[in-house]
Amino acid sequence: MGKVLFVSQNKLDRAENMACLYNAYDGEKDYEVGLTSMLTAEIRGYSVVVCDALPSWIAFKDKVKSVVICHGMTGNKVYGADEDRDVDIEAFQQTDVATAASERIIPIVARELAIPEDRVIATGFPRTDQYFAKKKGDGRTPMAKKRGYLYAPTFRDAEKGGWLPRIDWEVVDSLLRDNEVFVLKRHYFTTGSLLGSDFKHVIEIDPMEPLTPYLIDCDALLTDYSSCMTDAYLMGKPVVLAVDDKEAFLADRPMYYPYPETYCSRWINAGGNEEALVNAMREAVENGIGPVEEEYCDLTAGACDGHSVERTVRLVKELANG
Repeated sequence: MGKVLFVSQNKLDRAENMACLYNAYDGEKDYEVGLTSMLTAEIRGYSVVVCDALPSWIAFKDKVKSVVICHGMTGNKVYGADEDRDVDIEAFQQTDVATAASERIIPIVARELAIPEDRVIATGFPRTDQYFAKKKGDGRTPMAKKRGYLYAPTFRDAEKGGWLPRIDWEVVDSLLRDNEVFVLKRHYFTTGSLLGSDFKHVIEIDPMEPLTPYLIDCDALLTDYSSCMTDAYLMGKPVVLAVDDKEAFLADRPMYYPYPETYCSRWINAGGNEEALVNAMREAVENGIGPVEEEYCDLTAGACDGHSVERTVRLVKELANG
């Protein structure tokens, strides 16, 4: 069996899908940060390259096979081959196999990579396997023994009009009960704390901490355009979307489907509406997910059943043996 190179733009502790695959793969392997390492993969003896980003560096490869783990193609549009941008379509087209989280999004993945649909395999999100059979408390977070609300917004590019909702967390803190806690986890690209001081019921955690334990322990998620909403749905967790900057954000990063109505049945302009926000989080916990969330989960993550890593590793081994 040939040697496999796993590559990401992030270190292994930040690349959840890649970490799940890398740890499960029992053949000869290496992990490297930086997509440019793909350029020399073949001459260094690798037979397969597995990456989790658009493969613009797999140019002019010969025998080495390539697998793209397309874990981010269900929310914000990726700057792929069908976008009006300066991309290397020829490099995209050299992708041997791409994975998808659902049969229903295979056409999107194929279009973005400019490859035939039969080269896209619905294996599921590798990272989601770790959620199955987990229950509240298994994450061992501050939300384990209280009703927990998790705020996990995606990254905004401030130079392109992106900004986080201006939520007054002091007001939120005053509205929360003793059995409630609101945990804030900003995106790890976002600098600057969301809180100006310490509060009784609102906690901000290190953005470099893994999100998974907090998703496991939360009772409801507040997010916006992040794919973590799919992870929440897979665990049966309700979601509220903060849509304060929808026009500005989507002008630069549009979504594949109508937003927010396709993604969630609950959304709010969170900034300045702190009482409504707290009530929305409470209502979400009390009433749970509904038909909109169930349909979106099936649409974007229908192949996620706790065996995504197994299927993807088997795919990589087949290529490495070929």
